[in-house]
Amino acid sequence: MLSFTVKAQDSAFTIKGKLEKIKSGTIYLSIYEDAKTLKDSTSIKDGNFKFSGFVTSPFFATLTMPKKKDDYFTFYIEPANMLVLGRADSLKLLSIKGSHVNDDDKMLKERLKSVSKWESANSKIYEAAYKEKNKQVMDSLDEVDNKILLEKRKVVADFVKDHPASMRAAMAITENFRYYAEASDVEPLYNYLDEKIKNSPKGKEIKQMIDVYSAVAVGKQAPDISQLTPDSNQLSLSSLKGKYVLVDFWASWCGPCRRENPNIVAAYNQFKDKGFTVFGVSYDSKKDRWIKAIKDDHLDWYQVSDLQGWKNATSDQYGIKAIPSNLLLDKDGVIVAKNIFGENLTHKLEELLNSNSK
Repeated sequence: MLSFTVKAQDSAFTIKGKLEKIKSGTIYLSIYEDAKTLKDSTSIKDGNFKFSGFVTSPFFATLTMPKKKDDYFTFYIEPANMLVLGRADSLKLLSIKGSHVNDDDKMLKERLKSVSKWESANSKIYEAAYKEKNKQVMDSLDEVDNKILLEKRKVVADFVKDHPASMRAAMAITENFRYYAEASDVEPLYNYLDEKIKNSPKGKEIKQMIDVYSAVAVGKQAPDISQLTPDSNQLSLSSLKGKYVLVDFWASWCGPCRRENPNIVAAYNQFKDKGFTVFGVSYDSKKDRWIKAIKDDHLDWYQVSDLQGWKNATSDQYGIKAIPSNLLLDKDGVIVAKNIFGENLTHKLEELLNSNSK
């Protein structure tokens, strides 16, 4: 009983609100806890409200009110006593006190301000190109997205070094290094963190990221994948040893994946008679849509899926949190390259297969 009480106290939160421009009504709290959303509501009396509960770690959260669809307050909820202040007629301008995570978030946002403006401008250009179905512009903007991500990571790295005892620093690592990253990118930042942060749920999540990235690094044997083909036959990645194999993580619903498919088709047709093949792993959940995309995009190579969407077994096994992603394996199933797209894939295959034929 004592252990439970201490644990409960460590994870307890309260949110007290003092709102102007309102006397009564209802306010809603949504907590986005990993893969699930927790919702609660309470009454406003004389401009005051209160929420209480338990969270094991900081999570993204929102406060909303009825008939105010475009007006909401976003913040991080954590085990603490927090006070929300401001006017009910402008929830976006509310402020929060009593939360270290939210205080540190303000500092991080200030450091990221220029990168965020760049990202916002790029998103608007992308949206216009998407409406016009301008593939050339969208492809070029994918490369800009990569540059933006690298700039974000530089800012985050400096923030972690300056604030090693900040839980927000640990959260920033998971947010910005959960995809297209390597253990060598994450481990130095993890080592900066205070022991208390390392031992927190967020710190343990970072350690798990490092372990997964280490297991699927260039030079390592690719973990086996065994899932069902469109014909419902079991197929294993290990059965393709003896060929160079591109393990392609994709989905029918993924726009960037579909735009990348013609590049893979071209590489496949160019090198399929020289000891190269593709092992597609789909993050689809609807079999008919998956099969249609295979046919429409002329993906004439090995395809498997467990039809679990983002819960595909390889997501945790390989640390795949963004698609398209890929790995190139040599004839022994050893990873020789990761996340090579477009012309980079063709150039790498030329390098490997030409040197192999000498």
